[in-house]
Amino acid sequence: MRKVYLLLLGLCALAACSRSAEPATGRSQPDLGWLFLDKAPYTLETQVKAAPGPADICLVKDLSLMAPEPEVVFSSTVTVNPDSTIKVKLGALEPGFYEVRLRDSIRFNIGVRPDEVLSPADARPDFDAFWEQTLAELAQVPLEPEFVVVPGNSNELRTCYEVRYASWGGAVSGGIISIPVAPGKYPVHIQYMGYGAEPYCFDPSAAPDCIDFLVSVRDQGIFKNGQDRWIDRGLSAKETFYYRGAFADVKRAVDFAASLDKADPERLVASGESQGGAFTFISAALDSRIKAIAPAVPFLGDYRDYARIVEWPVHEVLATADAEGLDREELFTMLSYFDVKNFASRISCPVYMAFGLQDPTCPPHTNFSIYNNLGTRDKRFFCVPTCGHAMWMETSWSAERKAFLAEWLN
Repeated sequence: MRKVYLLLLGLCALAACSRSAEPATGRSQPDLGWLFLDKAPYTLETQVKAAPGPADICLVKDLSLMAPEPEVVFSSTVTVNPDSTIKVKLGALEPGFYEVRLRDSIRFNIGVRPDEVLSPADARPDFDAFWEQTLAELAQVPLEPEFVVVPGNSNELRTCYEVRYASWGGAVSGGIISIPVAPGKYPVHIQYMGYGAEPYCFDPSAAPDCIDFLVSVRDQGIFKNGQDRWIDRGLSAKETFYYRGAFADVKRAVDFAASLDKADPERLVASGESQGGAFTFISAALDSRIKAIAPAVPFLGDYRDYARIVEWPVHEVLATADAEGLDREELFTMLSYFDVKNFASRISCPVYMAFGLQDPTCPPHTNFSIYNNLGTRDKRFFCVPTCGHAMWMETSWSAERKAFLAEWLN
């Protein structure tokens, strides 16, 4: 994996992007000068960890970072001031993301008008038919949920259960759910897990008026059993690729949540980070009962461009495909059936997406390949300029997400 080095002075003192008053189609505003939302010309003015004096600086286009010779779109000499600040006029730049390279050691990313980044959907003619068939097969599978109480995470307010139910292809999925004890109808917050993330139980006292459901898709979460690799399973055909079943499990989680006696079907929302962010988008794309979603640093957006920016995970897929003798173009065609950007036009509910400008795992371009293809106009994004991939550690995003989802959860 290419490492992005954030060798910046006063990093911990720099705040995350702040949310301003905005219409439904608005966006969060940055405060570091690394995310340019207006028209050119642009000037980069920031603080760096570098000795005072002249320094070479250049911008490398993100879509060329994995190329033998990355594309440099700007180069100059800048003066590092005694207070370690720099100011450089960048002029006009196309919408997208760029790596700043200062001297030999300092690397960080900037973004330009991300909501104008182009990554057109490339769904095949039978995309809809393929997923309609998958969901029709799923609908024929009875849920048959099994609940096992987790006493240590239950109290007089909410009861915690480990739940399992049947899903597409005969697989088992489920997760961990916390349900209020008192009678009534409650909102449901469906939370999808990251790639290989460890499951956990909810604090039963934290949200006594809400059903919290942490979803485990097949072979992950509570079903992992030492497994740590799924993305290169079944690459030979769309019918056998791992994420066909996993996406069906995402939809099945909504079926299960809506079936609960205490669930209010008008207040189902979803969130998640990384793979969980991808699943969050998929939940709303495959089931209109989802009323709002808050995905962060979403995975599985634009496989082709993904492979041009970072090594993992797409190059893991390419290595397995090569070992199995699979044609590269046919592989990308197969993956297009599982590219989250190709589901985006189906989403009509409100969306609030968070991304880390320094993300080396799910780079911002891939996040916006989904965001910019959304069917809904009620969308906004939240940027944490200093964050890499670990958006779940950002308290600012937790607060933003909570405020956004409060309309449906309260």
